[in-house]
Amino acid sequence: MTSDQARSSHTASRPKLMYVLALAPGKIGGIEKFLRYFAEALDRAGWDVVLCFEGQIAPAFREYIARPSVTLELLPNQGDLGLACAGALWKLLQNYRPAVFVYAFHGVMRVFPWLAKLSGARRIFFNDHSSRPPGQAPGPLSLPKRIVGHLLTSPLTGIVSVAEFTERTGRAFGLTSASGVVIQNGVELPVFDRSRGVAFRTRYSLPQDAIVIAQVCWMVEVKGVETMLRAAAQLLQQPRNVHFVLAGDGPKLNEYRALAKTLALEANVTFTGKLANPTELGLFEAANIYCQPSLWQEASPLAVLEAMSFKLPVVASNIGGLPELVEEANTGYLIPAGDSEGLCHTLERLLDDRQLRQRLGNNGYDAVFRRHRIEHVAERYVKLFLSNGNPAVPQR
Repeated sequence: MTSDQARSSHTASRPKLMYVLALAPGKIGGIEKFLRYFAEALDRAGWDVVLCFEGQIAPAFREYIARPSVTLELLPNQGDLGLACAGALWKLLQNYRPAVFVYAFHGVMRVFPWLAKLSGARRIFFNDHSSRPPGQAPGPLSLPKRIVGHLLTSPLTGIVSVAEFTERTGRAFGLTSASGVVIQNGVELPVFDRSRGVAFRTRYSLPQDAIVIAQVCWMVEVKGVETMLRAAAQLLQQPRNVHFVLAGDGPKLNEYRALAKTLALEANVTFTGKLANPTELGLFEAANIYCQPSLWQEASPLAVLEAMSFKLPVVASNIGGLPELVEEANTGYLIPAGDSEGLCHTLERLLDDRQLRQRLGNNGYDAVFRRHRIEHVAERYVKLFLSNGNPAVPQR
């Protein structure tokens, strides 16, 4: 018996929810924080949770989420309809016998719903966090794919999407008749500590008096980092006391560092690499403006909500689910995807107007307070998953 299994043995008589996630919790980010709040809400309802991850579980996350009602498991190879991991999942299902089964990421088309149904799960959900590729206009997929999709997903109780955009585009593919509901992402409301921002600037040698523009992302093309860098180059054609912080790791990190050098931005751009916990390290308190110039049709980026919770105005691409989070001229501004010139002009406007930045930032905080508090989101998930009724929302 593993240590996680031993820890959960004290609650062996309680009902269990199994949550299969195609990710590796390597840091304490938005998803990891949600899982902790979710586990706590389930515990209060008298339930245990078994979290099954596709990749390595970092010790920091094990410590962060540890409680008697939580069990952690590894379930590799969740892609490709889940066929490669079907045997391992079946063993986990037989061991834990969850009454509720949930899976997330990699798409709705998996063998998981049937395995869960055959193991005795009474309620089965797909948690849809799907973003969409640049330029994709969703419509019905081929008839064979739709037939397979409906067959695989017929045991589903429902689908929980993190954005109206995700729910709408997912329904357009025609892969399932399961009903769906939208529960937008949530984040913690921070306890503001300006000293953390000062410490962050000191740690990364950022000028204490500069206006800092930040982006947190995986360093890949679809996150729009090149758009950010080219906007920075245009902005800095005039002398300005401004500094750009790009936080995150990824396959294109070195390429973007080289591009910054080519654009003569080395003195004004800092790449931090991977941050284990950006909010605790003070990144958002060190920043004055947050950018999300994605090319990818993002579903509901948690970094945007985190920035808003720290009262930062947000400039984001006008695609995907981003317009559901960023309200034009109220909490930030929306620009066309890939428009570095438009991003530059929008940033100029914010740089030149401190009161505007404060107004947008305060409005963003209010929006998070009203609609995106993580404890309320976690409670909504628990209420839905444990309810005896089905989600009463449009059919896919």
